[in-house]
Amino acid sequence: MDPGYTRPSLHFTTGSWINDPCAPGYDPATGLYHLFYQCNPHGTEWGSMSWGHITSKDLIFWTSSTEPALIPGETYDRDGVFTGCMVPPNLKQTSLKVIYSSVRQLPFHWSTPPYPRNAAGLAMAESTDGGKTWTKYLENPILMGEPTDVRVTGFRDPFLAEWPAMRRLHGQECLYGLVAGGIEGHGPTAFLYSVPHDTPSEWQYLCPLVDMPARFQPSQKWSGNFGINWECVNFLTLNSKTDTRMCLIIGAEGDIERDHIKNCELGPHTPPRTIRSLLWMFGNLRMKGDSLRFDYTHGGYLDCGSLYAANSFVDCATQRNIMHAWIPEEDITASYAKAKGWNGALAIPREVFLLSIPNVARALRRPLAEIESIESLLNRDGSSTIHTLGVRPVRELDRQRTSSNSVCQERNLSVPASTVGENLTLCWTSFPSWELEATIVLDGTRCREFGFHIRHDSDMSICTTITFSLQQEQLSINKEKSTYNEDVRNCPEAGPFTLFYLSDTTGAESREVLEKLRIRIISDADVLEVFANDRFALATTVYSPGYSRPTGISAFAVAEEGCASIERVDVWDGLVVSQE
Repeated sequence: MDPGYTRPSLHFTTGSWINDPCAPGYDPATGLYHLFYQCNPHGTEWGSMSWGHITSKDLIFWTSSTEPALIPGETYDRDGVFTGCMVPPNLKQTSLKVIYSSVRQLPFHWSTPPYPRNAAGLAMAESTDGGKTWTKYLENPILMGEPTDVRVTGFRDPFLAEWPAMRRLHGQECLYGLVAGGIEGHGPTAFLYSVPHDTPSEWQYLCPLVDMPARFQPSQKWSGNFGINWECVNFLTLNSKTDTRMCLIIGAEGDIERDHIKNCELGPHTPPRTIRSLLWMFGNLRMKGDSLRFDYTHGGYLDCGSLYAANSFVDCATQRNIMHAWIPEEDITASYAKAKGWNGALAIPREVFLLSIPNVARALRRPLAEIESIESLLNRDGSSTIHTLGVRPVRELDRQRTSSNSVCQERNLSVPASTVGENLTLCWTSFPSWELEATIVLDGTRCREFGFHIRHDSDMSICTTITFSLQQEQLSINKEKSTYNEDVRNCPEAGPFTLFYLSDTTGAESREVLEKLRIRIISDADVLEVFANDRFALATTVYSPGYSRPTGISAFAVAEEGCASIERVDVWDGLVVSQE
């Protein structure tokens, strides 16, 4: 069957291999957002790691440079220009600066010790023309490699930002930097540095920031496994009206795979996935002797799919924490990627924030105390206020809806009980890029599952299914029938998610009301992103066989009759963001 390769239009791709987003930032002098990405300019397989460069005025429409901004070639980066960060810009500066992992020796990996000493250091590059051209710092490398007193399992992916809480505890007026990695025989961590504001090339080592054992997993269901080595560690300060939480974003490498992926058949041609997860953790800072420590308190999956290598920045124009990340293509063969002409995409930029939900009585099934990804604080009336990491697409994406080719809107639909496979057809889409947003009312006692069949044909022989299981407290994507191409592995995706009963005291008697399921699906050719209730995200790839004919979107429920209804659903079909 002809796969009918269709390139995503809402997600940035390029005619080569791409992976980690690098050095995101906003330049107030020009009003432009900058984003770099690791790439192989010469093909659709990993290699020759360089930096591509794109800019945007709105985080959605991106203009791409014709040539890589940075390529390997110096003695200190001859084996690759790896992930890095932007030095936080300001209006007083006369140039933009980025810092990257300068790789001088490959291969290296935590699983093949000993890790070669000083295999990767840090280097800096500068632009004096608003980001059009970039020149490497003459005094590179600014760091030769890891601290001399440790044997590491990794040392790369610098991150640099203001950290007010760290500054107050440490007592030094400076920026703080992290380099992700781990300590051999101990566990993953991030190495902490102080960096002067006016000389960002001077990184002074302080200590390992996190003291965590290898394969730390406080909850088998809710938290994810924190692995053996870390990549792309960012620190964030998240603020709500009255609360502040400190958060780390982590790319966790390890050897313990999630069951739904581990049990997926490899297929005749596709290699196994790399074992890694994109996680977050809240924590507290403290002094430990002369060192500083960030102690874990709560954590979970930042994305429950294949999304990885997140890189964030504080948007000084809006004070939002904006995160970019990479959607890898691990479920196709090298020949499949070569035939379609690109490999990998950048996710739609996301806002990450502190989500607070008051008046929580309980969750669907598990006690609140067992849900590791929430912090639950007891209120005087017996209810709880919970805090967790919030995540959603940046609001700028909503503007694309006005230019859609068609809009389908339905209100107050009863979803039939699907005991005999009955579905409610909502609409048919004619384009490879569309978005669905829906609000669903569910009976938490009598409804077992609710979901959508998407990208399906008239007889459901081809379809992808998104299911929320109220019994298992899980949101999943079943790709078993998405395609029958043997060059594609239809690996499922799944992650923990629950709804909360909220205490309602507005009437004469207090009662518990189950919050509504608010789901958002962004389908963009081979890329699929799913969001729920501002606290669940899942990005993956789904290789449907072409888009030459309309495909359906249907709803279903495994429930007693009348226990699931769609309050509202909107589908915007034909979303396009042209890239230059």
